[in-house]
Amino acid sequence: MPIYRSLPSRWTDPWIRFLDPIWAYHELYAPFAKYGDNFLAISPWGCYMANASPTVIHQIATRRTEWVKPIEHYSVVEHFGPNVLTTEGPTWRDHRRVSNASFNERSNAVVWKESIRQAAKMVKAWGRRHGNSGESMWIADVYPDAATTSLHIISRSGFGVKLLWPGEEQVDEEIEEGYEEFSSHEPKGSHTMTFKDSMHTMLRDFVWMGVFSKSSLEKLPFKRTRKVWEGYTNLSTYLHELFEMKKAAIDTGLAEKDALDLMVPLITASANSPSDQNTPKLPPTFGTPEVLGNSFIFLFAGHETTANSITFLLTFLALNLPSQRRLQQTLDTLLATLPPNPSDWPYPSAFNKLGNSYLGACINEQLRLLGSVTMIPKRCVSPQTLVLKDGKVVKVPANTFQHFCAPSVHRNPSVWPHANSSLRCPEKSNDLDDFVPERWILSEEKYHQPSSSSVPSSDKPKHTMSEENDDLSSHATTLDELSNGTLDLGSSTLFRPPPGAFIPFSDGPRACLGRRFAMVELVAVIATIMRDYSVELDTREWASEEGLKEMSEEEKGRVYGKAKERAWRILEKELGGLVTLQCIGRKVGVRVCRRGREVFRGVC
Repeated sequence: MPIYRSLPSRWTDPWIRFLDPIWAYHELYAPFAKYGDNFLAISPWGCYMANASPTVIHQIATRRTEWVKPIEHYSVVEHFGPNVLTTEGPTWRDHRRVSNASFNERSNAVVWKESIRQAAKMVKAWGRRHGNSGESMWIADVYPDAATTSLHIISRSGFGVKLLWPGEEQVDEEIEEGYEEFSSHEPKGSHTMTFKDSMHTMLRDFVWMGVFSKSSLEKLPFKRTRKVWEGYTNLSTYLHELFEMKKAAIDTGLAEKDALDLMVPLITASANSPSDQNTPKLPPTFGTPEVLGNSFIFLFAGHETTANSITFLLTFLALNLPSQRRLQQTLDTLLATLPPNPSDWPYPSAFNKLGNSYLGACINEQLRLLGSVTMIPKRCVSPQTLVLKDGKVVKVPANTFQHFCAPSVHRNPSVWPHANSSLRCPEKSNDLDDFVPERWILSEEKYHQPSSSSVPSSDKPKHTMSEENDDLSSHATTLDELSNGTLDLGSSTLFRPPPGAFIPFSDGPRACLGRRFAMVELVAVIATIMRDYSVELDTREWASEEGLKEMSEEEKGRVYGKAKERAWRILEKELGGLVTLQCIGRKVGVRVCRRGREVFRGVC
């Protein structure tokens, strides 16, 4: 890319930008504003289609047999075995059917409690660090701790293994018998890495296994590749040990039906389980490798994506302090009717109440702006006919490769409620690049005014929908519906985008299996933290803590403005990643403090 970009623009414009594997993150909606919500690029190597039209995205996503996932691109996550992400056709249906049984409301209830528990432990870990206290905590990078939190949640909720934070002592009664070696701070037996460290290593560096063969990883003279091999061999052994433990529990009848464990339904349905007339059996090809392969995918998906969301949402709340204050006021009101101890908040009623409030709007807005996955690929196996939003019918050649461009469709002004940008760039045509949770709240007249409004048209939000979706702007939805869940949350207060417009979990039959799991985790973690704490950007690059105490409100405002400019620059220009979107260079530091101890409360 750097070589291509050094060439004269007349040689490379406009095709150069589309060589970037995450070009939709960098370009957002701009190419679609110029070329249309769908455009086709023709080259000697085939046809490529980019999509930012909800209408077309939903058509493609729901035609599962005509538009397939290019599974050859996902071989890097198949080293533990075939799984629901790397298969297609009848094989994928088997994986999907069995994997889907792993995600149920009993599991989500444990996710809820464990998320609350781990959020509290994360805050305690911040307070234990050098220079911090329980009242004021500086965090240079939220992501590593968010990743640890998510890893602990998926480990406990998905596999029954309780993990410990650094400095946290193992309490024997908290660790189930037989799981001691998985929870230990030190490797046990033949292992050279702990269960937690082996997961961290593989989840962070597994892409190296797509670059080098397994046999070469161990032999290469590079510390990083040898570490990846060590992580792979250790995690593989741990997963086999978990498999044998849980299979033995099933064989002896000790595994409780519908118990919380993502691995047990896989084992029960596999060819390795004892016969059970109440459990649909799969072909013999669904055996140990498939169980281990899906287990790794659950670990990866349940760890990486929610960690990113926790990181980005806390950053957005620090960037938009008025939204943060409104969120805290909402939590004060809703939590006043719940037990004072978060561990006693009931599931699902507390989740429903919080998720269908301004907290749900904040989560949705973060997922709209910075979802973990930017480009979702599909390929058509035969010539396809598509209907565009204006009713025009087009034909697409066989073997056309296409992307759902999530950052682009999430900023499509024909779909999303928007107004002028008042947060950062008033000269911009809309605020779809801004963090504005209010656009999700149907009672917000700025974004959801009735047609009879007396507000002058020049001041109205520019919210237009294609004719086929006009009625959706007045319809309500719930956080659960947005994540394609099944639970009825009652009356709704949140805006419902048209199908194909909001795709942080993709769309159609191949949408993320763990979307409900992720939403439960996000609501619990953010509610637990923001009930008692506030988050502000780290401004020590421009002013010391002592210096801020001597400043006027106006001077503080200028300092915070510099921190906001830097943070926005990182979020909009400096993210990257081969699999999910995250900070790969400079980080956005924050200060987490007890509510009432904010430094910038009155200036932004």
